[in-house]
Amino acid sequence: MRRLCSLSTVTLAVLPVLPLSMLPGPATEVVLHRPAQPGWVLEQTSHFGQPGNASGYTTVLLTHGRLWVFGGTNPGGQSSPVIESLAGGHWVTARLPARLSEFISDASAPGSSDIWAISSYGRYVLRWDGARWRLVGRWQRAGNFSGIVATSPRNAWIFGTSPVGYRSLGTWHYDGRSWRRVLGAAADIYRASAVSGRDVWGIEAGRRGDSILRFDGRRWHRLWAGRAISAIRWNDILAESARNVWLVGNEPASDRSLLVLAHWNGGRWMRIVTPSSALAGQLAEAGADRVLVTATSSSLLPTGLVVLVTSTGRMASAAIASSLGNGISDAVFDPSTDAIWASGGTLTSLGGNAAVWMHMWGTAGVPSDAH
Repeated sequence: MRRLCSLSTVTLAVLPVLPLSMLPGPATEVVLHRPAQPGWVLEQTSHFGQPGNASGYTTVLLTHGRLWVFGGTNPGGQSSPVIESLAGGHWVTARLPARLSEFISDASAPGSSDIWAISSYGRYVLRWDGARWRLVGRWQRAGNFSGIVATSPRNAWIFGTSPVGYRSLGTWHYDGRSWRRVLGAAADIYRASAVSGRDVWGIEAGRRGDSILRFDGRRWHRLWAGRAISAIRWNDILAESARNVWLVGNEPASDRSLLVLAHWNGGRWMRIVTPSSALAGQLAEAGADRVLVTATSSSLLPTGLVVLVTSTGRMASAAIASSLGNGISDAVFDPSTDAIWASGGTLTSLGGNAAVWMHMWGTAGVPSDAH
C-alpha cells in the first residue's frame, strides 16, 4: 500500500549485496546472501507526447493478477497523466476523466475494483470502481500532495507534507461522501501505510526529525520508538500487520547519507544500517518476514537499487542497466510466480520513455529466515 517517487530521483541499476549492521538489542547474526541471478526483461516501454518529453511510470501495483502502472509525462512541468494495466498478456491504456493534467504520483489498491490514484501537482484524486476511473476530489488551492492510502471505498487518506517537514496541503480524510481536513498530530504526515481501516501507520515529517504515528480507528497518536528509529529521515513505511512494520530512510553520516531500514516485530524496533550512500525509495511486500526496497545512489551518475531484505538482515539484489541509463521508481513482488515487476523510465537522447521490467527472482535467489 503506498508509494511516491519522482523520476528525477530514481535511476539506473542495482548495487551488489552490502554488509549490514543492526542495533539496538541482542546481537543478531547478519547473513549476506549471494546476488540474485541476472535477467531483467523489458516488458513494456512507451513514450507520451513530444519526443523531448520525460515519460515515465512512478508507481506499480498488482491486484488479483492484473498489473497497474501509473505516471505520465514531465513530472513537475507541463504534463499529463497516464494509467495502464496488463491483463491476459495485453497492455491497455485507461480512459481517464477529461481535462486532467499533471503526473500521477502515487496509488493505493484495497482491492481489484477499488484502486485510488493521486496527482501531487495536479491536486486531484481518482478512483477505479471496477468499470471506470472517476474524479473523487480536486483542490484549487496552491500546494501538492505527498501520498495516499485507502482501505475501502469509504476510507481514504491523502497527505501533503514535504519529506523535510514543510506542510503543503496537509492531511485529508474521505468517508465515502466528502473530504475533511485533519488537524492535530496527523497534519504533518508525509507517508502512510494501512493494515486496516482501524490500524494505519504514518511518518510525521518534522523539520528537526521524523516521528511515527499510529491511527487506532479514532485518533492518531505518536509512538515512542527510542534509539532504533531516531535521527533518521524516513522516506517510506509499510505496515503489513501490527507485528510487522518496515521503514526505509537515510541516516546522515559525514558527507554521506546512508541507507537505513527499521523493522517492528510487535515488541521493538530493530535498525538495519547499510554502508551504502543511497537515497531511500519505496517499500513493497515480498512474503513472510521479507520486504522489497528500492533506492538510488547519490553519485553524479546515479545507480538504482532493488533488493530483498529479511527481518534478520539477509539480502539479495538484482540490477537493471542500459547504455543511457534507467530510472527505477517502484517495484512489486508477485508471490505466485516469484517475479518482481519494476516501473520507471529509460533515458533517451531527447528525453525519456516510460518502462516496465520483470525479473524472475527464483527461489535460489530469494533470501529466507527459515532454518
